[in-house]
Amino acid sequence: MYSRNSFGSYYPIDSLIHRLNPVVKLINFLLTIILICISSSIYVNSFVLVLLFVMLLMSYVPFKFYLNSIWSLRYIYIIIAFLCLYFDTQMVECFVYLIKFTIVIEYLNLLAYTTSPSESIYGIEKFLSFFNFLYLPISKLAFKINAVLRFIPLAQGIEYKTFKAASSRGIDYYHGTIFGRIYAYLKVHSNFGKLIKHRIHEIQECSELRLFDLKKYRTNYRTNRVNYNDIFFLLFHLGLILVHLIESGII
Repeated sequence: MYSRNSFGSYYPIDSLIHRLNPVVKLINFLLTIILICISSSIYVNSFVLVLLFVMLLMSYVPFKFYLNSIWSLRYIYIIIAFLCLYFDTQMVECFVYLIKFTIVIEYLNLLAYTTSPSESIYGIEKFLSFFNFLYLPISKLAFKINAVLRFIPLAQGIEYKTFKAASSRGIDYYHGTIFGRIYAYLKVHSNFGKLIKHRIHEIQECSELRLFDLKKYRTNYRTNRVNYNDIFFLLFHLGLILVHLIESGII
């Protein structure tokens, strides 16, 4: 693994969250998105953030990886805060927006760290199978979506290695000024692009060696069955939405 773990990279370890069915994980994520979209209460969003925090701990992934994601997006948090000030948004509403953004980012991180690439394709493909009546190329779409998500850590990992190699030649990106960083990026961006293309070519060759075919049914070495833990997490997410709807008077 890279010395800097990033969004989209799988962290291989045995935990309860890792063993959850990938389809159920996607459904739980969508239910969480629905809940934070229909709720503007700071208490509800804070409660969801606390529950997500518990799930992050249950994943056994080093917590610093999740904190690194927040730190890498610090400028976006600052922009959100400035926008709230510009539009004269109340402080509580601004905190709600920041909490919602954190929930989305860290839930995506949780899915990425606890779901292997093969299981990600399996989960997306099974989830999109509900739209088979539209005659969409489900397998191809699932593979493309997973490839886009997995491209992010691939690019970041190669970028980190490229800048570290350049620093040994006097082009220090991580400890320079803003102009020094621009200069370092301009110096290594061509090599960075070549390394990315080379790595993508290696992945394509690896898929060919595994006889990967989008038109054929794929089996997993791990049986993705829905167990009691999957049902518990699914019902828990559904229960949160139901309780919120009842308290809001919608039901």
